[in-house]
Amino acid sequence: MLILRLPRLSLFSVCLCFCMASLLPAVAIASGGDEDTHYDRISLLATASDSVDNDILETTLSVYREGNNPSVLSEEVNSAIQWAVGEAKKISGVTVQTMGYRTYPVYQQQRLSAWRVRQSLRLESKDTAALSQLIGQLQERLAVEQVRYRISAQRRNAVEESLIAEAITLFEQRAKLVAKQMGRRRYRVVQMNINTSGAPMQRMARAEISMMTDVRTPPKFEAGAQTVMVSINGTIELQLD
Repeated sequence: MLILRLPRLSLFSVCLCFCMASLLPAVAIASGGDEDTHYDRISLLATASDSVDNDILETTLSVYREGNNPSVLSEEVNSAIQWAVGEAKKISGVTVQTMGYRTYPVYQQQRLSAWRVRQSLRLESKDTAALSQLIGQLQERLAVEQVRYRISAQRRNAVEESLIAEAITLFEQRAKLVAKQMGRRRYRVVQMNINTSGAPMQRMARAEISMMTDVRTPPKFEAGAQTVMVSINGTIELQLD
């Protein structure tokens, strides 16, 4: 006769197991109830845009020298940059930033053949006429790499705030129209995202820039405009009366 001996369970263990087993159906029911199903939700998109005049002219100029003596090359580059910075600081409202100083060797057939030294200067101003005059002057010793227009942060922020208000009004109008067409008198906004964007900064063509390095007369630039846009995408839920 085979006798199986089971481990003894305390009265507390038996009661605990019983209580946990009795709670399982309740937990399952509660978790199932949390998964709310939403109906009558509709996604909408509203956009508002405006053409804004660029108000800042920005340019990058550089000095480049090549030769056998890096110390002499550095002196020439530093002298040209210091001269350009001094001329730029004479003009009120021009922001000056030196950047991109670099010295590197040039090899031919795995042998050192020369040294190159280069540094850039970045200028920007809202006074485009004054900066254009300065660019023409600095071309005496520096080469123009890039010229572009952009919108100042102050002007962009002011335009975007106005467009946000316009886009929200349009979103509300479309939400009311949808609710009306669906036979509902009320709705609520479930989610709303506001996005801002603008056209890329206008740049001069490389051909125009290369031609400017050989002229001494002040170049003429047209500021132009770019489009600033605000888009709102969101979700509404139609309410039952």
